[in-house]
Amino acid sequence: MKNIFKKEKVTENVVTSSPVVKEINSPISEPILNHLRMKTTGALLLTGDWGSGKTYHIKKYIFPLIEKTTDFTPIIVSLYGETEKNNIAQKVLFAYFDSKGKNVNLGTGTIAKNVKNLSEAIPYIKKFVDVEKLILGTGENVFRLIPHDKLLICFDDIERMSDKINVDDFLGIINDLVENKGCKVLLIANEPEIKNGITYKEKTIEKTIHFIPNLSEIFDSVVSEYSDGEFKSYLLKNKDFFIQTLTANTEDAELNKELEKSFSNIRTLKFSLEHFKIAFEILVNKLEISELLSIQLRSLWIFTLSISIEFRKPNNITLTERKKLDNQTSTFSDLDFSNFDFLSQNDVVEQNEVENEWSFSEKFKEAYYNRLSETYIFFEELYTLITSGKQINKTTFIRTLEESYNVKEGKVNPAHQIINSFLHQGYWKYTNEQFTQTLSELLDYCEKGKLEDVVSYLNAGVYLLGFNELIGVDKDEITLKIKTGLDLFIPQVNFNHFAKSQFEMVQSNFTGEHLTSLVEHIKQKIKEVETLKNIEEAKSIQSLFESNLSMFVKEFLPERYDFRTPDKPLFHQIDTASVKNGIKDALPEGIMDLTSLLKIRYLDTSFSEYLTDEMKFINELNEGISEMDLTQKTLSNHLIESQLKPRIIEAKEQLQKYIDKKATNGQD
Repeated sequence: MKNIFKKEKVTENVVTSSPVVKEINSPISEPILNHLRMKTTGALLLTGDWGSGKTYHIKKYIFPLIEKTTDFTPIIVSLYGETEKNNIAQKVLFAYFDSKGKNVNLGTGTIAKNVKNLSEAIPYIKKFVDVEKLILGTGENVFRLIPHDKLLICFDDIERMSDKINVDDFLGIINDLVENKGCKVLLIANEPEIKNGITYKEKTIEKTIHFIPNLSEIFDSVVSEYSDGEFKSYLLKNKDFFIQTLTANTEDAELNKELEKSFSNIRTLKFSLEHFKIAFEILVNKLEISELLSIQLRSLWIFTLSISIEFRKPNNITLTERKKLDNQTSTFSDLDFSNFDFLSQNDVVEQNEVENEWSFSEKFKEAYYNRLSETYIFFEELYTLITSGKQINKTTFIRTLEESYNVKEGKVNPAHQIINSFLHQGYWKYTNEQFTQTLSELLDYCEKGKLEDVVSYLNAGVYLLGFNELIGVDKDEITLKIKTGLDLFIPQVNFNHFAKSQFEMVQSNFTGEHLTSLVEHIKQKIKEVETLKNIEEAKSIQSLFESNLSMFVKEFLPERYDFRTPDKPLFHQIDTASVKNGIKDALPEGIMDLTSLLKIRYLDTSFSEYLTDEMKFINELNEGISEMDLTQKTLSNHLIESQLKPRIIEAKEQLQKYIDKKATNGQD
């Protein structure tokens, strides 16, 4: 039988001259080649994490090397989900003929027919062997059809082989191939996942080699699959950046191990790049990549990579279960303050332990953003694409991106451009003269109220106070100038719950006399402005409640029902007379609208815990109804009795629970 394929082997050796062999620098090539050279009594195990590219590396690099430098024929057989022991021998045969018939269709669907034709062409085989029965039989003698020496059989995915195949039976096949037929066997698996792993080691495995993926190699192989164009060009040009994002480098050893597994998973990398490509093509579209766009693309890639990794983990984040990632913020306080040599000890920020409900999102930032000194930004459209496959709304996506980077009419707010350059590129990239001039410009922008969020004023304060000696301005004067700007800025904006929660989360990170003074000034100013605005708003909605209940309700319906933020307590400021008059004069449509609003506002979310002050409104609404004559047979009276009154009772019960809870906590 050896002579049948001898001529083919020579032909294969002549044809195989892959240039890849010359370039290979594989840490596993030498152990495998040694295994082929030496007399062995067992199999070689190649182990590595799932998705790390073991199989790809073997096929792309090791097989060409073996074919070029040895007389061995390497073949690979996947046992993923295999349930029949007899099929293993047939798969080996199929793989062998596939490797020998690269110019002929020798797939598994036609292999039996081809082998039968071969036997008819060579009477010697037909005389002694019933090939068709051999192929379709038990499989015990299938191996007779192939030469045994100079053959390397790689069994892949052995840890994913079905439990229906007895371990001892499989080990028997391996031992027979190695000891009786003289084959070389390489087992490829994730060793910790191998069932009865000890049994394998004791009876079959002679040596174990560990596959540690090369990130650069993985990246190159994935990128090579893209057609030439802007996206591929961008990936290649920025390879160093991508490799940096795929390199685990934190102070937590366990976290590093987890990240290394995730970053070396080829499937995850492909998944991430495919989704990033969609965002890239929306933004670039044959445009020159500006400095701002380059920064935005960096942020989008890190977001895509991190969300993709967490999404692909079982029982983790989903489209709706976001684990506070969409409520999270990132500030300068995420960065390493040890870089600031000029900061006094009192100005150094200490990381505080976060509440349990924020622990996932904080760890998420630590793993994927803090190690890269990058600012965390949540991209709603991109998150939805990754977790549900829903197409990106281009207009919404671009608007969110521009808001995140303070872009208006295609231009970045120059004040934020300075902050962004410090955060994303590093203040150390400036020359001495440039840095001093830029700090002076930043102080001027702060004093004029040009920054567009309160956290940016605090971030600016960190730099300005930390390097005040460079611009020759006293810290007290810097603080006063920033407060002046805050007084100009804060009255111009509406602070919703999300914006306030972001500020509340980070305010404790800004310590030291001057930064603490700024934090307290912001809190006081927000309180003053909101008090004035609430008074004006209460007057407006009070009039609306009396005159047009349906329009009143529309003012307070949430913009989105799939993503809610707490409502602002306000209804308790409507005076008693207006509440009673409004319900007495309400039309049927207004009554039903109000009934729906009570459910949405007080019953559908846990946010009603912030609305306990509005118990006053609910009670006065109830009092107003009790003063009405509901005996008259009208549609309005029917709806009040059957719909509104039961809903008022439910709302009161819900608010009372939170009131009682607060009272209990106060006693504790």
